[in-house]
Amino acid sequence: MAHQRRGLAARRAGLGYTQESFADVVGVERSTVWRWESGVVVPLPEQCSRIRAVLGLMPSEFDELLREVTAERVSAPRQTSERRAASSWDDPDEVLLQLHELQDSNVGEGQVRLLEDQVQRIVADYEQCGPSELGPPTARLRRQVHQLLCGRQLLRTRYRLHRVAAQLAGLLGYMAVNTGRFRLASEYCAEALHLAIEIEDIGLQVWVWGTRSLGAYYQADFVRAHADAARGHALAPNSPQSIRLLANGEARALGQLGDRAGADAAIGHALALLDRYDVDPELTPCISFEPYGYARVAANAATAYVPLGDTPRVLHYTGDIDPAVEHADSDWSRALVRLDIATAVLRQQDADLEQALALGREALRVCADQPIRSVWQRANTLHGLTQRWANEPQVIEFTDQLRTWRDRPEVQAISGRTG
Repeated sequence: MAHQRRGLAARRAGLGYTQESFADVVGVERSTVWRWESGVVVPLPEQCSRIRAVLGLMPSEFDELLREVTAERVSAPRQTSERRAASSWDDPDEVLLQLHELQDSNVGEGQVRLLEDQVQRIVADYEQCGPSELGPPTARLRRQVHQLLCGRQLLRTRYRLHRVAAQLAGLLGYMAVNTGRFRLASEYCAEALHLAIEIEDIGLQVWVWGTRSLGAYYQADFVRAHADAARGHALAPNSPQSIRLLANGEARALGQLGDRAGADAAIGHALALLDRYDVDPELTPCISFEPYGYARVAANAATAYVPLGDTPRVLHYTGDIDPAVEHADSDWSRALVRLDIATAVLRQQDADLEQALALGREALRVCADQPIRSVWQRANTLHGLTQRWANEPQVIEFTDQLRTWRDRPEVQAISGRTG
């Protein structure tokens, strides 16, 4: 029977203490307070004086509250029924107790703010630390939030916890894509989408669909990559979050599918949305929940035009963002831009082998310690194009460097061999 020592619980609640805050003052765990109030145990002798002092009780008053559970247990069922039948009104102390129970929460405001700050720290540190370093602690944080969600919270607190849980699952989905763990990425994204739908956060739902599209893209399932991006875009066609879906999702997938008109339209729509909103034009972190700025859109536009063989467009967009990329705190962005340019100049009619391979070697060098799946994929694509000149010294040198790079444990971990 819950809260059998109702007088003790009501006294605690009447003084403004939750079970958690009372436990802190007395110096015990919250579960211990629950056991006292539910009649499971009595406080130890050394705890009684502290409890009496906090509750402002005389020893005789405190003893009476402790005996309450015994009185309830020995009361005859008929007497209890008769008392209940005498009145249909609630006991005032019980109403007060229930009010405080409704206001009780296993998570305080400070803890929720800390969790939200940790999400932002993960985003800020991602491009320096990478998914291999940040993935495990982020997964532990996600599990902690799930444990908290099993408790009791006010509605507004529960909403914020759901949002943190959705963001953590989304970030882990993104990291899993970048380490080649595609099945795990799919499950993380499914969880993030479910939580975002629960709290009706459309922007976060759009973001998750963009990450699902990214996963399909790096599995070379370009039809699904386009479909996932289009599905997310349809949720909020004119929102800032759709900029990412248009450039990173639809345009790049359509480029791989050879749909020049579709890629042009998607990039044009993304640029039009950029003009509508006041978005930071610099190179925002790739994993950020913020909308894409021009530098990110242009980088993705360049990638979309690489498989279409439109080298002038690739050079136009990469040239536009060169200062932003070089000043950004992102080795991945520098490597990916170099690999896009290298691939584009090899695909043009007057292929520049020397320039392409110099860029390819530089990309491998800057991403030696923190590789991600997209660098791995584009480096291999570039290597495949060089086989027309397999006997050239520059190609042999690049092939040897790529082989050494692939053999690094950090690269093997994102090559897809880990599932």
